Amino acid sequence: MQLMTPCDETADRQGRMHRPWGPVMGAVREIGNEELARRATALNRQMGLAAPLGAPAARIYDPLPALLTAAEFAVLEDCIKQRANLLSLALEDIYGAQNLMRSGQLPPALVFAAPHFLRPLHTRGPLATQRLGLYAADVIRAPDGRFLLLRDHTGVVPGLGDALSLRRLATGTLPELFRAGGLRSIRPAREMLVDHLQREAEGGLVAVLSGGLAQARESEDGFDDALLARALGVMLIEPGDLAARNGALHIKTLSGLLHVATLVRGVSGLDLDPLEQGGRPGAGIPGAFGAIRAGVLSILNAPGSKLLESSALRPYIQQLFAPLLGEPEKLPLADAGSEHLASQAPFLGPDQEIIKAPLCLRLFAWHDGREWQVLPGGLGLPLAVGGKPPSLGIKDLWVLDSEEPRMIAGVPPAEPPEHVKFLAAAHLPSRLADNLFWLGRSVERLEAAARLLMLALPRLESGTSLPRDIAERTLISRCLGQAGLLPPDVAGFAISGRLLRQTLAQRRPVDKLLQEVARLVDASSERLSPSMLATVRFALQQAREALPNEEAALPAMLSFAATFAGIAAENMSRDGGWLFLEMGRRLERGETLAETLAILLNGPVGRLEPGMALGIEIADSVLSYELRHAGIFAPGPVLAMLLADLSNPRALAFQCHALRACLERLGADDDAETARQLHQEVTNLAGGGIALNTALGGIAAKLRQLSDRVQRRFFTLLPEAHTLEEGEILEAAQ
Repeated sequence: MQLMTPCDETADRQGRMHRPWGPVMGAVREIGNEELARRATALNRQMGLAAPLGAPAARIYDPLPALLTAAEFAVLEDCIKQRANLLSLALEDIYGAQNLMRSGQLPPALVFAAPHFLRPLHTRGPLATQRLGLYAADVIRAPDGRFLLLRDHTGVVPGLGDALSLRRLATGTLPELFRAGGLRSIRPAREMLVDHLQREAEGGLVAVLSGGLAQARESEDGFDDALLARALGVMLIEPGDLAARNGALHIKTLSGLLHVATLVRGVSGLDLDPLEQGGRPGAGIPGAFGAIRAGVLSILNAPGSKLLESSALRPYIQQLFAPLLGEPEKLPLADAGSEHLASQAPFLGPDQEIIKAPLCLRLFAWHDGREWQVLPGGLGLPLAVGGKPPSLGIKDLWVLDSEEPRMIAGVPPAEPPEHVKFLAAAHLPSRLADNLFWLGRSVERLEAAARLLMLALPRLESGTSLPRDIAERTLISRCLGQAGLLPPDVAGFAISGRLLRQTLAQRRPVDKLLQEVARLVDASSERLSPSMLATVRFALQQAREALPNEEAALPAMLSFAATFAGIAAENMSRDGGWLFLEMGRRLERGETLAETLAILLNGPVGRLEPGMALGIEIADSVLSYELRHAGIFAPGPVLAMLLADLSNPRALAFQCHALRACLERLGADDDAETARQLHQEVTNLAGGGIALNTALGGIAAKLRQLSDRVQRRFFTLLPEAHTLEEGEILEAAQ
């Protein structure tokens, strides 16, 4: 008996290299293993930055491709289309007429007992769109050269975002490999998929539904969802962004609730609708099943479609080709435990050497309304050996182009949908706007704390007992208490630098500020480009690493704040998320400055000099003041610079003016008028009126009230998350 041994993807049984691999492996030899390893590191870094979820890539990516010739892909394409068509017909019957179970071709006991069979999705007639819209198949090459099906993916289809993003990034990282051999572009197919999704939406919104940052950190699927959303140019949303109204699903955006017509599902169907399935409302979307049944929501794939991945049903499904399609199977199943017979392909190993390991090919298909289309590419996946998870990377699957031109055709292209024009950030999800707003506030809060501590530590450690120094230390102590850096029972006294350091070490307020900024950077990363995100995270990591040493940590925090402000000013477009980031920054800076000056300028005019000097220093305006006024402190010039100077980005009037501009662009005319009145009030105050501390405290309170109104206007769109009125509950349940 002849033992079966895996075949080699790159060479035949006589050791001669397959012709398609010759140019590729020649380019690999010219690059060299050491340089190839550096390129692999760069590729993995870029893939990690490509997804906007603030989580590192859960997968490893291999720089070497997997290859299919044009003839091999033509065979697989035909097989994938046949199998996708069969599974789609079977799924429609299971959730519709159920003739296959009545005839005994599918065992009812196995179907109804399967955890992924969802009874609420059983309907008498078909849904508005077919239940199986996306499909992926894992295939292996057997020792005899045939392709065998390893598994189906009919529920959440994993890896499509990886496949679309890996090709784009690998092209720039390894141009030598792409010059070595002609391969079929996946761009036309991607554009056809985008066009199909927009056509199905009929002007409604298209989005990728993901479990969010938590899912991305726990599994690979959440990371893939983020890549897919960017590759398709659609929104990435979470269940908490959606609400059911009048039987349909809507996303909570700044322009109100906008109808969502098509979702690419990245969450399990078991958790999608707690209204009909039970569970926590925050973990799903109550009313989703009702919207699907009513035909106002299209989901790729429909909940319950993962039923077809059941290993118990696979043998029965394999017998349905003749009854449903009238033809024999074209892609046979791989035997259980046959992964060790999969063909061997070259991978870059952990020791920077090229090794051979079992390879699985994942191909993707979607239905365009008329027929199934197969992506001329995909992923090459390393298979586990000996039950151990593979430690090798995922490959880009190349389909080599034949000499004959190939025309890719589908249904006629759809007209791009016309979006409702409401305001500068109309389609920004309210969750993202909220996160960006508070990110701006948190960064400003961190910068203000760093500036105050850099001013406080040397003065509190001086130890002198002169009346001016004691007055300065008392004012600084009050400012530290106002900023939350000192407890109330200590603030207001002339404390020592040692006591301040001990308090900071025990309470760790700066560390908490850094943690909050890091959390909000991750939560807002969808609106930051990969390069922006990498720069911000690097600066933030430097600040966190330097934290145990105050002398190094405080400048690092100021460096991070400056980096963040520079990126926001020079890299972000002046609409959308930038408006809320800017509003958060200006509100926080204005409120902090007003509260601080209320403390520093509390007293008779003749005793304001220590407070004025501290105010100029805290506002980082020392150089400007010295150049203008030769360093001589007087109430008029100080108040003009700190309060009314529109050329000074640290002045209170500057914050009010910037707030007014943002609110006007967002259509909040009444709040913009409030900001204008505050601007006028601040300008009048700079004239040297009495009771400065009371007036400044009132301005800080008005800024807090304005912040509350902004949040109610833009972020609190629903009285309660995922709330349905009684009539809507009945309608959704029908």
